[in-house]
Amino acid sequence: MSSVRAGRLRSAVSVTTACLLVLGVAGLPRREVRPDPSTARPPAPPVPPAPLPGPRTTIRLDPADAPVRAAGRGPACAPDLGGGPYPDEDVWVFGLTAGGVGARFVAVTPEFVAPNRERVALTVPTEGGALTVDDAGASAAWLRLPAGWTLTGGSAAIAGDAGSFALTAVCPASATPSS
Repeated sequence: MSSVRAGRLRSAVSVTTACLLVLGVAGLPRREVRPDPSTARPPAPPVPPAPLPGPRTTIRLDPADAPVRAAGRGPACAPDLGGGPYPDEDVWVFGLTAGGVGARFVAVTPEFVAPNRERVALTVPTEGGALTVDDAGASAAWLRLPAGWTLTGGSAAIAGDAGSFALTAVCPASATPSS
């Protein structure tokens, strides 16, 4: 081996050793341990609450709750029920009536008329929003929509027994964005 080549090799080894020492002093691992792909598993998806036993029932929105625009209701915004207020979106929150204690939403399909007069029915949670159950066991559903839509009715599939469901809260659009 020539003396020039031997000098370059010693220089490369010195630089590599210095880098490894710096990485070790910085607390960084010198060697990354990689899991065996045959044993590595992706994290398990969250488990939704178990549906209540018994038949599924379809109920309608309480007729006293429609027609209504979000701007026509007092604001009731909650972080765990869609949040808000948002600059250009209304948040609609639905719940089971008092007679529906122990019942749970499976899907909620509120019906709206958009400002262009188009009729729209969206299913929660399939097409947005979420179904929730609070600490007391009350079932709720929420949905964010463009501002200015009018609620005209709706239906819900439930597990358990209830006569109807209600529009329980609305967070109308605001000129100020939420934080």
